Amino acid sequence: MSDHPLWKTLFHGDSDWIRNGTDLCNGNPLFADMPAKAIRWLVSRMHPRSYEKGERIFEMGNPGAGAVLLLAGEISIMADQVELAHLKRGDLFGEVALVTGQPRTAEAVALTDCDVLFFLRSDLKEWMESRPKQASRLLINLSEMLAQRLLEANRQLAARDPA
Repeated sequence: MSDHPLWKTLFHGDSDWIRNGTDLCNGNPLFADMPAKAIRWLVSRMHPRSYEKGERIFEMGNPGAGAVLLLAGEISIMADQVELAHLKRGDLFGEVALVTGQPRTAEAVALTDCDVLFFLRSDLKEWMESRPKQASRLLINLSEMLAQRLLEANRQLAARDPA
């Protein structure tokens, strides 16, 4: 009876996407210094979705609802027909949407068939209410990531400006 699939899923209910997502989050700066158990709990509340090659994950100008973790495949981030980033397994993108509902500044297109997890702003808000200490660690990490991007953008602008 213990080999029956029902018993395996009843007491070991982790789906492959939860294990895969947890492993990828453990190595991502957004989840740095967070307990593995907290990461697993959060990943289990994320939203898995599959896309076919050529399908849009989100479009430029649409309201941002949250971040996206790439579990498998490749995605291109584009703005005005220019590729800004080529993403692979383990990459997290769209993090700005965790803190603001502003329109997306780029589009994400599947270059191959791919699997993703959506981490929605509403999930983050729920987590902040139920586990504020852990959520605050994530928000600190997110602030550091966004600050690094802003500093890098400032450096690039300063390097282009001859004045």
